[in-house]
Amino acid sequence: MENDQPIEKEQIENKNNGFRNLLFFLLLYILGSPFLSPYHSLTVFAHLSLSTVMFLTIYTVQKKDRHRSFAIVLLMPILVLYWLGIYDIIRFSRMGAYFLLSIYFGLLVYSYITRIASCHKVTRNVLYATFCLYLIVGLFWGTLYTLMDGLLPGSYGGLLLDDPNNHSIHIFNYFSLITLTTVGYGDIFPKTPGAASLCQLEAIFGQFFTAVLVAWLVGMYISEKKSRKAECDRE
Repeated sequence: MENDQPIEKEQIENKNNGFRNLLFFLLLYILGSPFLSPYHSLTVFAHLSLSTVMFLTIYTVQKKDRHRSFAIVLLMPILVLYWLGIYDIIRFSRMGAYFLLSIYFGLLVYSYITRIASCHKVTRNVLYATFCLYLIVGLFWGTLYTLMDGLLPGSYGGLLLDDPNNHSIHIFNYFSLITLTTVGYGDIFPKTPGAASLCQLEAIFGQFFTAVLVAWLVGMYISEKKSRKAECDRE
């Protein structure tokens, strides 16, 4: 236990506020993109905020097992293809970006889970990391929904998708987050078995996140608090 503590500090606590900064820009993107994406002249700012989120995630990926090196190598073509697709410079480049982005977000989810699971105490930065994990999971599934909608048109329907020009990653990120929280307003819904299967898996993960990960953090915090109290009583 004593040998593990310095590793925890290196991985979680001393990351130069990487998770805090990432959380801020994640919330900024989630709150701002719905207001920007409907306007063609302002959509670029929604894309910029998402690109900023992608860039900041680099500083939260652990260097162990070369995760950060792999993330950097993967992120470079993602950003290039993503912006080439936005301006339709290369055909299908946006679908390629979404495919690579889904792999990238999947890597982040794996990296965050392993790092949080290695913690032995609940700190403010651990909470930041947990919040970031939850939102990154939403972006991961949002990217999968966007990819499926692009490759298999008609997979999703609803009021928000009535406009053919409104099938952006920002809309599907919204759909992903309300699916993750199992809210579901009915403004977007799956229309094919494959699309429904993705939604089902995300809803299950959302429940798992609350029931297992959050409960584990709360239990660890209570246990740590009791240990501190016992030490104080002995003194």
